[in-house]
Amino acid sequence: MPAIFVSLKDPAIPLILGRAGFECLVIDREHGVMGVETAARLVASARSAALHCITRVPGQTRDAIQDALEAGSHGVLVPMVETAAQAAQVAQWCRYPPRGSRGVHPLTPATGYGAVGLAPAIERANREVLVCVQIESVDGLNQVEAIAATDGVDLLFLGPGDLAISMGLRFDDPALEAAFDRIVSAARAHGKAVGTFVMDAQRSARAVQRGANLVAMGVDIALLGQAGQSNIQTFRAQAGTA
Repeated sequence: MPAIFVSLKDPAIPLILGRAGFECLVIDREHGVMGVETAARLVASARSAALHCITRVPGQTRDAIQDALEAGSHGVLVPMVETAAQAAQVAQWCRYPPRGSRGVHPLTPATGYGAVGLAPAIERANREVLVCVQIESVDGLNQVEAIAATDGVDLLFLGPGDLAISMGLRFDDPALEAAFDRIVSAARAHGKAVGTFVMDAQRSARAVQRGANLVAMGVDIALLGQAGQSNIQTFRAQAGTA
């Protein structure tokens, strides 16, 4: 599934990206420097465009996860998961009893402010919520098989930038490909999906061929910058001002 990270704050952004053909938006509260209310508006915009929406929360905390899910996000992406115990706690916070410990409220965006009955809302959330954990450190990679085996985890997401830094590698080092293959193998062994981040369409096709189900093709900010730069270069070349 083609996805993109969203850091720009305008609720028109999800509508524009949906029209462009992206199927899933990752609202970035970890690095996007945005508050809960801004993220909630972006989630609402994404859902109005019938897009899949995942919120990358700023950390492994119950309140950040609860805020994202109550806003109507289809799932969460949790950074720096390094142990099975951390993964299990995240999964618990994402689901209602008896599968987890998520708090119950009948009047939130996630329930259509009461349009969906509480019992069916709980049942649907427990069945459909997407729990994604980022593998982006040496410790996380070393524990990836145990994390993949954790009940309630749905997707393992390779964070290539942080993992490269953690491993002391260049971003284009072949060892990162080996790490990705290990993550894919662990996920497949336990029936889990795989996601990753790339910066261009060519790399995204390769990621899919190697086993990725969710491919985040860059960041909205970079996309805007690249389009602007391309247009300016074309203008200067054609106007003779290069």
